[in-house]
Amino acid sequence: MKSLTHLTVLMANKWFSKSYSEAAGRFLIGCDLLRDNNHNVQNERLFLGLKGPEGEPLAIDVAIVGNLSSGKILLSSSGIHGVEGYPGSAIQLSVIDNLAKQEPFDSHAVIFIHCINPYGMAWWRRFNENNVDLNRNFLRSDQKYTGVPEGYHHIKDFFNPKNPPPKRERMFMFKAMKLILKHGFNNVKQWVAEGQYEYPKAIQFGGKEIQPGPKLLLDWLDVNLKNVTNIWAIDLHTGLGPSGHDTLLVSANTTEEQYHKLDNLFPKHVESLDPNAGVGYEIVGDLHQGLEDRYDKIKWISITQEFGTFKPVRVIRASRDENRWTQWGQYDTESEAKDHWSRLKMLRTFNPDDSTWQQKIISRGNIVFASALADLITE
Repeated sequence: MKSLTHLTVLMANKWFSKSYSEAAGRFLIGCDLLRDNNHNVQNERLFLGLKGPEGEPLAIDVAIVGNLSSGKILLSSSGIHGVEGYPGSAIQLSVIDNLAKQEPFDSHAVIFIHCINPYGMAWWRRFNENNVDLNRNFLRSDQKYTGVPEGYHHIKDFFNPKNPPPKRERMFMFKAMKLILKHGFNNVKQWVAEGQYEYPKAIQFGGKEIQPGPKLLLDWLDVNLKNVTNIWAIDLHTGLGPSGHDTLLVSANTTEEQYHKLDNLFPKHVESLDPNAGVGYEIVGDLHQGLEDRYDKIKWISITQEFGTFKPVRVIRASRDENRWTQWGQYDTESEAKDHWSRLKMLRTFNPDDSTWQQKIISRGNIVFASALADLITE
């Protein structure tokens, strides 16, 4: 039994890439593998006009598998938060490998969006080339790129110091606990994470306009979703919740009927994006809100599959340290910036180098994908 467990862990580990360029290359190979097994595949590279650490062109890779004209789509997306694209890509590569072993299908289609933020994935950031959190950039048509969360002024300076990060910051925990005791953990969590639109050098900046990568993606979706009636969407993330456990986060405005349906499909995994309901928090400008608003004639079921890594304080501190370095550190090139300890810490906080953790997320990623697909087909 021990050797079987070890083999399972090794099999999970093989899907994890060591660089953006490796992950992107393996995604393209996966598309070819599907074609070799007689699946109908259309894939495209949406180039950002930027380069990665190896001089590689950065692109959002998209692929359609199956019959788009069926009107039924499973939409799998990864890497909107850059470094989270490593585990997200691993899940997608594993799913593609499993699909290649199955019979081609015509009753539905799967759309894979591989790494919405290739800059962040390549350079080990959560944010994009303009320091924008792309999961705060997909505003609804009734929203504007202005404002900050209520209470943001209480926490802004602590979470965004204007100097490079020291490796050891003795007063961090004391100051963090002081804020939490004064304002409450859920309030602090909400104010930090909701998204803000006034401070471009601060964390969770949602931008002042739609970003180049999201614009490319939306233009592509405008063309390809014209005749779609039903979408089951899974956006892959890491960082929140118990290590290795996946929480399926749904919008706070999800109907009671939809919530019960998801809870029946995935018992003990579904939570609302509500700061008082669990690990999540309300978000402005997240991917699914933006897509559901833009394509409002489509019937949507959307979940954010969030895999826990470390405790919340460690997660937010990694984002805080890395952004301090990027904004206020002394370096001449992007390669020098990437070599800093805060970038590696960022990578390992959201993509742990832990084979057991990797096995858990590959397993659950495939289970949720298969269950969502089965539900879509029977819809």
